[in-house]
Amino acid sequence: MSFDLSNKKGLTRRKVLVGGAATMSVLAAPAYLRKATAATPIKIGIPTVITGGYAVLGSHVMRTAKLVEKMRNASGGVLGRPIEFIYKDTKGEPADCVRKCQELVERDDCRIFTGVVVSSEARAIMPKLEEWDAFFISHGNGDGRLTAEFYVDNFFRANTSAPMGARALALYLKDAEQKNFYAIGSDYAWGHSSVESFEAQITKVGKNMSGTVFAPVGNKDYSTYITKILQSGAEGCYVALQGDEGRAFYSQAQQYGLSDRVQMVTEIVSQANIRALGDDSVGLVGGSRYPFTYENEANKNFLSAFQAEYDGEIPDWTDGEMYQALDILFKAMENADSDETKKIVAAMEGLEVDSVKGKTLMRECDHQGENQGFVVRVSDMGGSEPVPEILKIYPREMITPDCRSTSYSS
Repeated sequence: MSFDLSNKKGLTRRKVLVGGAATMSVLAAPAYLRKATAATPIKIGIPTVITGGYAVLGSHVMRTAKLVEKMRNASGGVLGRPIEFIYKDTKGEPADCVRKCQELVERDDCRIFTGVVVSSEARAIMPKLEEWDAFFISHGNGDGRLTAEFYVDNFFRANTSAPMGARALALYLKDAEQKNFYAIGSDYAWGHSSVESFEAQITKVGKNMSGTVFAPVGNKDYSTYITKILQSGAEGCYVALQGDEGRAFYSQAQQYGLSDRVQMVTEIVSQANIRALGDDSVGLVGGSRYPFTYENEANKNFLSAFQAEYDGEIPDWTDGEMYQALDILFKAMENADSDETKKIVAAMEGLEVDSVKGKTLMRECDHQGENQGFVVRVSDMGGSEPVPEILKIYPREMITPDCRSTSYSS
């Protein structure tokens, strides 16, 4: 797959051409597809973070959903019906997320959810799904327990979980020169799940943990945490921070010289963080839930459509995971020939879809999606900004935990 990140010229014209081609495809489609534009829409709720510290992740959820809605409806929708996304601001708060989902069910008659950003939000709504007769597919919730002790029938996770990301990174670091690691995470469900998983996996491959620390959600000053890491003598630092927290930490780590003395590694390499740090991000090693540089036909098509729609913008990990979750959802609905919850659940179990990250299998035993594991290094490849260069891809069977578990028997 070729891409030119430094040359955005001509993309406006390309957008027009893509839009024109989509319009022509609808006009040329059979009548049963064209009439989807007038049918009752399939409503999909997006209770996501529009305001708050994780708003950048919510913005990525929404931009990909809007692109998918445009593309799908231009080609006949799903089950011959248009799709309609309904957006609600949860502010990253579990209680708000429950209220917004209740609104989706009672006011909007919407019983399919995705795009939930924070794992604690997902945990809050999962026990209500059966009562609401609702279906929820995760695009990015990382807390490993969601498909383990918190399992419920109407929840599926299409994305890479925190244990899976930590597993891939630990396997890669097995042969690294660093022996001692320190970990910092956000003090909520995903941060704890990510750090605990990394500690379990990195010690399993023979490395040592010098310490762990958790910063409050929304924290802006990381100076005391950076001092602890420097004083620990660790040669590597594992980072489980996203959104505004991640950008603040990496910027301050650079200012205090942490990045020069300690190898920074992370479960999720984010293009938003790369962009904020610029050249200072070069050399960061980590897991990637979705590296846009992955080469397959599905990702080539998605990347082309995304950059045409968003003026050459690079899709971040949330964009890729959101696209894949919707891809899997629509395939299950088509196989079920229905948008009813119980029928989607039945069609989802054991479903395999070849999407932007390769083949993903939705496991029947715990509803966890088996995804390949990616490890990347941020590199300067001559474009307008550094990008994730894929170092290693691990088979999905090696990366996915044991059924209904956050751990691995081998």
